[in-house]
Amino acid sequence: MTHQAVAVRPPPSYRDGNVLRWLAGFGVSLVGDQVYFVALAWTATQVAGAGAAGLVLATASVSRLVLLLLGGAAVDRWGARRLMLGSDALRCAVMAAAAVATATAEPALAVLVVVALVFGAVDAVFLPAVGALPPYLVAAEHLARLQGMRMTLARGAIVAGAPLGGAIVAAYGIAAAFALNALTFAVSVLALAAVRVRPGVVTKPAAGSGRSRGMGKEVRAGLAVAARSPLLRTILLVSAVAELGFTGPFNVGIALLAQERGWGAAGMGLIVGGFGVGAALAAVAVAVLGHLPRAGLLVGPLAVVTGGALAGIGFAPARLWAVAASLLLGVSVGLAGALGTALLQAQTPPQYLGRVMSLSSLAGFGGIPVSYAITGLAAGRWGTAAVFLGGTALAATAGLVALASQALRRAVLSVAR
Repeated sequence: MTHQAVAVRPPPSYRDGNVLRWLAGFGVSLVGDQVYFVALAWTATQVAGAGAAGLVLATASVSRLVLLLLGGAAVDRWGARRLMLGSDALRCAVMAAAAVATATAEPALAVLVVVALVFGAVDAVFLPAVGALPPYLVAAEHLARLQGMRMTLARGAIVAGAPLGGAIVAAYGIAAAFALNALTFAVSVLALAAVRVRPGVVTKPAAGSGRSRGMGKEVRAGLAVAARSPLLRTILLVSAVAELGFTGPFNVGIALLAQERGWGAAGMGLIVGGFGVGAALAAVAVAVLGHLPRAGLLVGPLAVVTGGALAGIGFAPARLWAVAASLLLGVSVGLAGALGTALLQAQTPPQYLGRVMSLSSLAGFGGIPVSYAITGLAAGRWGTAAVFLGGTALAATAGLVALASQALRRAVLSVAR
């Protein structure tokens, strides 16, 4: 009697318990991140003024950015899952220690700087570790759907976490906010500990790598992999340029525009809210559609649309038009972000995922201070309209770079891993 093998297909991502546990752990940690940053900025402002808040947040950002590449190399050397759990547990411990320190004495600027410095350093490991895990959970053709689900959670975390952090620190103080952080990170660790890598996925180090090789060489090897791949280097370049053009005009330019046009804080809130709605719609659309085989072909046009939407906000004749342009901006940025990240993960050799994801984080975060500085300079010298024109030019440039890359135009998400 002949027995025929029956292929067992994994459940869809939205019904895969393993994926849902990863999303739950990641989502709870994102809420904790929002509570942490709001509480830290508010308390620093109360302790030593607005300049101190900038110093504390800059310390957190710089320590994270400086160590990201080393964090990515560590992830590839010791494993994404192991370092994801270890760094998340350490984040919990840092927040618990900060809660004790600020509960037993008045918050001091030095304490806040140390907390920001240590937490930023631990985040430099957690970000590439948790970001590298999706290809170990689902096949390449399902990465876009998973990224859409992740982005939906990220938008929800901002909506829920930031007000929660503000309410907690205003009512009970920063020690309570830090204690809440410790609790959210503990829940995150428990959820992520239940996540398992799907069978058959290679997680061993690349040939020639290992503990005998220095971390500096590991970092250089990751940079070389990204530089040699026309697809990877194009995605990273497009992401960095588009982020440079988007961040300053959106986070600083909209506030200046609302003040200049007399729209007030309410008008600014509506414009930012329009972006949030658009980004959420994009995330849900990607999560529902799931299979997008010609994803690479969409990245360039989406970047061009981002530039057009920025111009639409900057030159809107009325507040309603600015809100509509901001909604379009949210859709284009959301779709491009989900597709770009999914392509990056699908096309990166598994043993280099940590390092490439750390480069992706650098592309996203590294240009933020530069974008803010350019925005302030341009607004002061040429006016608010110049800010949005500059953002439009950078986003359009990113789109043209993407469209000029044959590797990106032909990139698909149906490659078997």
